Amino acid sequence: MGKIKILLCGDFSSYSQSLADAFENESAYFEVVGIVVLQKLEEAALRSRADILLIKLDEVNYLPIILNLKKKCPFLLPVLIVNENVVDAFELIKMGIYGCLPPRLFPRQIVNAVELIATAGVACLPRLESNIIVKGNRELDQAIFKTLTNREREVINFLGRNYSNKEIADCLCLSESTIKTHLGNIFRKLDVRNRTEAADLLEAYGDISVGRFMYTFRAAAEE
Repeated sequence: MGKIKILLCGDFSSYSQSLADAFENESAYFEVVGIVVLQKLEEAALRSRADILLIKLDEVNYLPIILNLKKKCPFLLPVLIVNENVVDAFELIKMGIYGCLPPRLFPRQIVNAVELIATAGVACLPRLESNIIVKGNRELDQAIFKTLTNREREVINFLGRNYSNKEIADCLCLSESTIKTHLGNIFRKLDVRNRTEAADLLEAYGDISVGRFMYTFRAAAEE
């Protein structure tokens, strides 16, 4: 399998070069096919036929840029590097963007996050507190639970009813160690730290249907 082609875009050449060096040194999955400034992005994206665009934006209206680019390059996967206070995670999800990383990350952390997005289908978006999620657009109902498997949805439903690990294991005919593994995966996917946070998130939406197609988002990747 060939390497994933990635195009880097930003107005500061030194920063873009540091990212290019990190992709070369930290991952075997990517080939950097170009470094370009924002004004020449469209031409470079069409010419390079990149798989991923990693673009650093500074206090600009990013929506028109991304929407126009996706029309010209429908198979290009954009990943944004932008301050969290200028983005709307709900809007990103509706646009089909599953990568938005804060500039504070080190280049190697950005490489790790992009690798997760490209190879594992993980969405890396700004963290939303549960009270913000509840107040968000209802068209994104139960949005954060897409990545859970059917078994994990069964486990979290029991968790929401205050079942212990042993009780969940007995109900599902599994071992307690298997339940602990499922819970660890659930916490990671939902970007929560413990049972209480997972239960609070679940309470906002009610039981999670097994087998239902849903969207997801999680926090920017960390090591």
